[in-house]
Amino acid sequence: MLNAPQPTSDRHASPMRVMVFGARGRMGQALQKAIADSSSCTLVAAVGRGDQVPTSGVDLVIDFSSDEGAKSALAASERLSAPLLVGTTALSQHTLEALQRVASRVPVMVTSNASLGVAVLHRMADLATRVLGPNWRVEMTETHHTKKLDAPSGTALALAQTVRSAGGALPANAIRSIRQGDVVGHHRIDFHGEGESVTLEHHAHDRSLFARGALQLGLWLRAQRPGMHTMQQWLEDRLRAAGSNT
Repeated sequence: MLNAPQPTSDRHASPMRVMVFGARGRMGQALQKAIADSSSCTLVAAVGRGDQVPTSGVDLVIDFSSDEGAKSALAASERLSAPLLVGTTALSQHTLEALQRVASRVPVMVTSNASLGVAVLHRMADLATRVLGPNWRVEMTETHHTKKLDAPSGTALALAQTVRSAGGALPANAIRSIRQGDVVGHHRIDFHGEGESVTLEHHAHDRSLFARGALQLGLWLRAQRPGMHTMQQWLEDRLRAAGSNT
């Protein structure tokens, strides 16, 4: 059973017990390796389709599977009273509504990308959009491996929402999706003004960075109260911590 939420500065004495959904996928495999290499986490279950799910002894549920897998993960999270981190993209409206319901009981985070660098890219995109203003034309290009089915990527859609929320215009036809080779992930945002342009981009070179990021987020999420949480909240905590150390 999950310990009561503690302040974010708290450090749990024992390793965080993690259950992974989507264990046979690329991210599931990367997560299992990251957990094995971590001193702050331990793997208690790696769940694939049809596998049994533990009934106790879980501190965090992480899902990188499918819409159906995410439904199983949120049911397990609710049953175990364990925080839930969902990295699965292209979730159905029904699943998103179910996640909102579960968030009334446990901490939940849904993120299209668990990279610290992408969290910073969101912050920079927000700043650039607000400072440059609505007269700058915005375009985005996202590139992934040929086995990625959703296009645009979940990260591209989230970045587009960041730009729009900051007052920028980024229509769907200004987002280009490329599927080639084994590219892990590349997101580029171009701002075009009169006589100048600004480019923000993030390259993911190795899938393990997402696994490490997911564990960082999970450790933070474990200390939060029930509710829907975001990577931007996590980033704000990091910025406050960095400020207190200067």
